[in-house]
Amino acid sequence: MNSFWLNSNENKNKYKELDKDISADVCIVGAGIFGLTCGYYLIKQGYNVVILEKEAEIASKTTGHTTAKITSQHNLIYKYLIDSFGVSEVKHYLYANQEAIENIYQIIKDENINCNFERQDSYVYTNNADELEKIKLENEAVNSIGFNSEFVTSTPLPFDVLGAIKFPNQAECNPIKYACGLADYITKNSGKIYTDSLVKNIQKENNNFIVSCKDYVVRSKYVILATHYPFIDRLGYYFFKMYQSTSYVIAVDIGSKTFDGMYINSEQPTFSYRFINYNSKNLLLVGGADHKTGSKIDLSNAYNILEDEVRKYYPNCKVLYRWNTEDCITLDKVPYIGEFSHFMPNMYIGTGFNKWGMTSSNVAGNIIVDKILGRENEYENVFKATRLHPIKNNVELGNMIKETTNSFVINKFKVPERTSENTKDASKNITERVSDFDKNFSDIENDTGHVFEYNSEKVGIYKDKDGKIFAVKPICTHLGCLLSWNNLDKTWDCPCHGSRFDYLGHQLYNPAIRDLEVVNLNKNLQPSN
Repeated sequence: MNSFWLNSNENKNKYKELDKDISADVCIVGAGIFGLTCGYYLIKQGYNVVILEKEAEIASKTTGHTTAKITSQHNLIYKYLIDSFGVSEVKHYLYANQEAIENIYQIIKDENINCNFERQDSYVYTNNADELEKIKLENEAVNSIGFNSEFVTSTPLPFDVLGAIKFPNQAECNPIKYACGLADYITKNSGKIYTDSLVKNIQKENNNFIVSCKDYVVRSKYVILATHYPFIDRLGYYFFKMYQSTSYVIAVDIGSKTFDGMYINSEQPTFSYRFINYNSKNLLLVGGADHKTGSKIDLSNAYNILEDEVRKYYPNCKVLYRWNTEDCITLDKVPYIGEFSHFMPNMYIGTGFNKWGMTSSNVAGNIIVDKILGRENEYENVFKATRLHPIKNNVELGNMIKETTNSFVINKFKVPERTSENTKDASKNITERVSDFDKNFSDIENDTGHVFEYNSEKVGIYKDKDGKIFAVKPICTHLGCLLSWNNLDKTWDCPCHGSRFDYLGHQLYNPAIRDLEVVNLNKNLQPSN
């Protein structure tokens, strides 16, 4: 099923593909909420802005699949951050996000954006006795930096909790309506937005950048990478500093709105709750059940985990929407915002929003626009993208290095540039060497996928519900990691950096921007009629 937000979007197919070479002051790559926020603020400052989006619609990836909680309560994070960075830095983190809530409200008010913005209290709760002390310590940490959070033992939820930390006066909205409001302001004030315009390369030429799409280029003094996960690896090394996490969301009709507020529990599996407006009624939005993208696990019950939890309290509920999304997770739990690299002046980035992109995108937009304007931003040092201080999350760092090392196969399998000739040759070569797989294909159940190995060559096979076989080379076109089969979405997922491809090999999620090689198997390998 599609995201509720995207399904209700009334601005589909509104923009066209880049159809000529153009110039701008600033080229923004990516038309999600972060890219659009940057565009909005830059237009306000009189800059000539061009935004390039690879998808057919703006805000159709992470922005269109979020739960859209606008809050500075980013689960239990402040005790950890104080222990890692100290009180002064963490105070800036919290108040940067608090300020972002008010910035978003001001934009909505100034531009008259009808996006169902509503003030709500936000809670992190637990029913696990082992987690209760963590919540109490979190409340003490938050209050120590001057914010009035509250430890409570009851909430408006339809079940009892052992304890919760409450952040008052946070907010929620419809993220697509908000994004479309930003986009409307940009285009009505001489900004340009192009969709179906995949950026394939960014080069520096003297003091300007050349941003290349398929047939045309944008020349600009500044570039902002707003692509969720940066597809450019050189110099920034972001592939070593974060990973991607997949989480799931359902929108449920329970009959009526039964509580106010926004909620998330502190333990695993994660459950997140809020209500959304839907045709004069309210649906309960439930998210969670997250895992590292590309994990070699059975995902077939991912939505059932959420549904089973809801049915404990609302047994007659009806699930109307199901979707999932990816989020970039930094190892020190702070986003990367600012200069992309010391070696690439005038290129900026915002990434690693750690599932809290509504406020983080506004923080990032303000920091980067201030950088372009040459103004000091009091929060920029906390989020500096080029920071090199030691990562204290040693366990997660070790797991990431281990996973990447085990999956990294670029030394065994060269990932070539996709040209018609080398793709043809590679496919022919693989076809000759997998001809002995015939006996194995009959063992594959319909609607399942597997990776086969033959003469040190990898081939990813998906057999659909009718027994038709689709074959690809399951090596990520980003940095050459071996892909995992996702048996829920029928996709090939990268365990290293979170790229995803459909079973036909088409690229779905960054950082990869090239499709997989398609393997043309011999006719005798296809199922007989």
